[in-house]
Order: sequence, then C-alpha cells, then structure tokens
Amino acid sequence: MEGTPVWYATEYSEPISRILTAYKDQNRTALITYLAPGLGHAVAEAVLDLGSCSICVPPRNQINFRKRGFDPVLSLITAGDKLALRRLPINTLRFQRQVQDQRSLDKPERVSNILGSMKAIPGSKKVLLVDDVMTTGSTLKECMRALGAAGYEVAGICVLAKRNI
Repeated sequence: MEGTPVWYATEYSEPISRILTAYKDQNRTALITYLAPGLGHAVAEAVLDLGSCSICVPPRNQINFRKRGFDPVLSLITAGDKLALRRLPINTLRFQRQVQDQRSLDKPERVSNILGSMKAIPGSKKVLLVDDVMTTGSTLKECMRALGAAGYEVAGICVLAKRNI
C-alpha cells in the first residue's frame, strides 16, 4: 500500500464514526444525502488525477449485508456519481473464507483476520479501490494483494474517511 495514492473526504474521527454507524447499522439511510457528496468529490479528484480507471470495492461481509439489506459503499458511490456504476467491475473481489467484522478487532487481529481471505477474478484493468473507511488499512491491503495477484493495477485508493495516525 505504501506509495499508492489515497484520496479521502474527511478524517476519521468520533463524529464521522457515529454518523457512519447510524447510516450503516441503524438503517439511517437518509444520511446518504450528506455522506455521498464527500466520497463523490474524492472519487472525482482521484479519477481526474489517475485518468481512465475502473472502480473496485471490497467484498461485503455477508452477515452485515443480510442485516442491513444494502451495500453501504455501493450506495454511497452511486448516490454521489450516477455514472460511477458503469465503471464498477462486477464481482471482481470475493471472500474465499468467512471473516469476522473488523470493527471489533485491534490492528494485529484485523491483519490476521483478513490476510489471504480474498480472491479476484483475473483481469488487467487499472482500478481505483473505493471504500467507506480506512482505519488500519488491513482490508484495503488485502484487496490490493488479491487484485495484484489476479493481474490488476491498483492505481489509487479512495475513501470517505481516513484515520490519520
């Protein structure tokens, strides 16, 4: 991940953490109106800098997906940029095994939980990896590993909120 450019809309802090929890886990989907423009702006900046690329998102934890009934990241992307959906590689990344929800884990546990958990369908596109939050970077590093192993070039990472350590 070192050397890969990262675009983000805001620093990950307590206020955005609460808003994202309400959006994702308390079914406060109306918050998308406030969240999507920030991610949309960050994605637009990234695409302007990187040029033509496809958007790729991490696979969703199926337990969380069933509880929520929607994919928070895809919803943010498409609400912020209706044309972005045309750039999404369908089912590019998927889990090869079950993983725990990362939010309750510390950094070493996150790395252990996610390492080697993903697989990508073979391809050769230049991609922009887009997610909602980047805290430790464990999930995005695993995405990059799986995409690279499948032949993709991860040109950049874009998130709504990034923890600055």
